[in-house]
Amino acid sequence: MLLALVAALPAPGQAAGPGQAAGPGSTSCAPRDGLSFICGPEASEDLARVPGTPWLIASGLNVGRPAPLYRIDTRTRAVTEIHADSPAMVRPDPELPEDCRSPPDPARVSTDGLSLHAGRGGRHRLYVSNHGDRRAVEVFEVDATGPRPELRWRGCILMPDGTLPNAVTALPEGGFAVTSFHDPDDPAAWERMARGEDSGRIFEWHPGGALREVPGSQMPGGNGIAVSPDGTTLYASAWAGARIIVLSRRTGARREIPLPFLPDNLHWLDDGRLLVGGQRTTVAAVGACQGPHCPQPWVVAGLDPRTGMVETLLEGPGDDLVDYACGALALDGRLYVTVRGERRIGVAPLIGEGRRQR
Repeated sequence: MLLALVAALPAPGQAAGPGQAAGPGSTSCAPRDGLSFICGPEASEDLARVPGTPWLIASGLNVGRPAPLYRIDTRTRAVTEIHADSPAMVRPDPELPEDCRSPPDPARVSTDGLSLHAGRGGRHRLYVSNHGDRRAVEVFEVDATGPRPELRWRGCILMPDGTLPNAVTALPEGGFAVTSFHDPDDPAAWERMARGEDSGRIFEWHPGGALREVPGSQMPGGNGIAVSPDGTTLYASAWAGARIIVLSRRTGARREIPLPFLPDNLHWLDDGRLLVGGQRTTVAAVGACQGPHCPQPWVVAGLDPRTGMVETLLEGPGDDLVDYACGALALDGRLYVTVRGERRIGVAPLIGEGRRQR
């Protein structure tokens, strides 16, 4: 999530399928440079898979227009918008904090990271970071028992002052961990990040408890986050520091994995590697961007967190169509890539050995 790029974009038209026009102000939705596209979603930073289904949920940053969530059928690539203020979607959970009893403002909400905690019987919990009308992690119930997943807003957990929620990961035991990118009230935040100074940190929340800062989690530009399948270890992208922070939830031990790019969102691959999207550029170059486009060289890589070995899976120079990649999620042999630029999500086969580098 790179907030320097928030700028007014043209309002979208009807979502388009492969080979169709992508809407007003957009170019064709035809495949290009090794990517095919799901067109319609605007400024989607992250994706969550609905377990046992072909459906994805995508976030949407508010870049000058109301920002819904998106529901994507990967079989047909059809996209529908999900608006959290719909009366049918609002069902506050009395067990969530009482200081958050109304859904996000649809005109100002801006969503970033997503993470789904799988439940039983096709009912799940979705955590969504919001830094638009308020700084909070929004909580949704996902009902996947019907022909398509339906969402209901249940409440939110407000972030403390001086934080900006970015990525979120559901914890196996319940609750979540969330990164803060920087202090949004600090006018020198970007300059500090460009110098490599700590600006972000990690917080954890568990049902019935309070949000708490994770000791030893400070980092420059807290971005993507993932938890190990056994719940013992957090992995977080220190975006401005070009490294992954590895924190033991048992002992507090910390180590760092340097990367040859600025790491953004994180997801797991089935082989135990982290799928990392990022940009091959500098903090200063991104911070200097003005207007709706900011082409930067980008990469999607597989990272072995044990050895630090990196495999390039996809890469691009950054252009008028795809400014850069934010992250990726693997599903059924394909990579679904969230990108900044025109209104779309990239799709590519998950094949090949790529190029390994330390």
